[in-house]
Amino acid sequence: MAVTKERRKQERILVKWPVVVVTPQRYIGGEAKNISLGGASIVCTRDPGRSEPLRLAIKIPTSEELLQVTGIVVWSDLMVQPNDLYGCETGIRFTSFMGNSRQYLEEAIAECLRLK
Repeated sequence: MAVTKERRKQERILVKWPVVVVTPQRYIGGEAKNISLGGASIVCTRDPGRSEPLRLAIKIPTSEELLQVTGIVVWSDLMVQPNDLYGCETGIRFTSFMGNSRQYLEEAIAECLRLK
């Protein structure tokens, strides 16, 4: 069995946070499965595609703040589960944070790690 090296630079946490992905063509609902300061794995109702940067609005359930970030798709897998709401899992690398979103995310990650 081959062992793969972890390439992530930031600590990630497992979450179930609501996400809205904004593409030039549509809004796509979804949920973040894990997140770090560098990016997130999200499951979506549709494949957001890889053609252009995306905007994401991510709700931290324990906060009044809404994370607003831009990012690019680095991988995407279609899921074949007929009874599942989500049809696509996508890896997003964050390219920029709007407003105080980076600070809010840092605080949320620190809180989750402290509660581990």
